[in-house]
Amino acid sequence: MGTDVLLLILLTTTSTQVLVRWSFTGCMGHSHMVVLVVLPGFNATAGPGVPLFLSSKSCQLSFVVNIPPGFKFRINTVGYRGRYQLDNKVIANQKFLYFFQGQIAEATARSSISGPVSGKDYSNFESFSIPLFSPCGASTVLNLASSIGIDNRANKQGGGYISIDSLKIGHGQMYAFDWAKC
Repeated sequence: MGTDVLLLILLTTTSTQVLVRWSFTGCMGHSHMVVLVVLPGFNATAGPGVPLFLSSKSCQLSFVVNIPPGFKFRINTVGYRGRYQLDNKVIANQKFLYFFQGQIAEATARSSISGPVSGKDYSNFESFSIPLFSPCGASTVLNLASSIGIDNRANKQGGGYISIDSLKIGHGQMYAFDWAKC
């Protein structure tokens, strides 16, 4: 799949909710668009002596999106890059979802990685569970939610970490949008 437009969002706030206004003009000739979200400090860790609250992290982004008449969009896939290390029987979980304000449906993508894994960089792409389209040609609020966590219940003496917070080129969360005519 070719990428025609890239929008980079780098968040440096400690707030867990961020609202970004987003309008599209002149982009409709492109069928694909990628949004890269980098969240410094988006990591989770667990292990002996590590406080439980550090074992998970979540973030929700809300975008006011102005969609031109005659068009709609959906998020096709989410890709993510980062770093992890997991002891034997320790699991890293990742969940991404999106929904439009006023709609009941939400689309999810998730993955799990099981240890043992020595510290290494990783990248993965997941498809969303359903093709959830925006309203046609109207303003809407798009909500993107991400969560990561480390589960060491099967090995209380084991530990691990996962991060999607690197400022390396391409590290973060990449959402691939598909545009369609209504």
